[in-house]
Amino acid sequence: MWLEKFKLIKKEKLTHDVYELIFELENKVNMIPGQFITFILPKLWGRAYSILAIKRKKLTLIIKRREEWRWWSKYICDLKVWSILNWVWPAGHFVLRKTNKNKMFFWTWTWFVPLFNQISGSLKINLNCKLKLIFWLRYKKDIFYLEKLEQLKKENKNFDYLLYLSREKTDFTNYWYIIDFINLENIKWFEEFIFAEYILW
Repeated sequence: MWLEKFKLIKKEKLTHDVYELIFELENKVNMIPGQFITFILPKLWGRAYSILAIKRKKLTLIIKRREEWRWWSKYICDLKVWSILNWVWPAGHFVLRKTNKNKMFFWTWTWFVPLFNQISGSLKINLNCKLKLIFWLRYKKDIFYLEKLEQLKKENKNFDYLLYLSREKTDFTNYWYIIDFINLENIKWFEEFIFAEYILW
């Protein structure tokens, strides 16, 4: 196991229970869009989290803080800025496929992270394909990163997204679950379908 140290340099609360955490790395790290890192926490607990972005020596994560269980999410989200942790280098096989097949991504909650990373990676290397993100949350208060998605859409003609809320109606979102979107008419132009943890063809 190859351990590295990193330092928490910025923490932002995106919603009532979702945090963006930015760590400064000891060394430059290469990764494939979609991979994760593993925290080595006290008592030798290992906990993996998907990577949102790595830029130079700064690593960004988004983590949902759970009060009632999964103590590691509370531990990490409650860290004070300048705290130092151990971690293991990026790993995982749920990664971007560098094909020119049109790709549709389905996201719920913080499974947004590896999908956002793959979408960003696709745009960075200029894959010649359409990219569409369909995602679901319960309430308006749960929404995060909408401004960044709007920016990606504005800057890239081949990217689009749709947001579904299942417990609240608004004038800028769709109502109910993303299963309502999945029909032959909506998906006929896409060849790769990425559901959080799996790629289906």
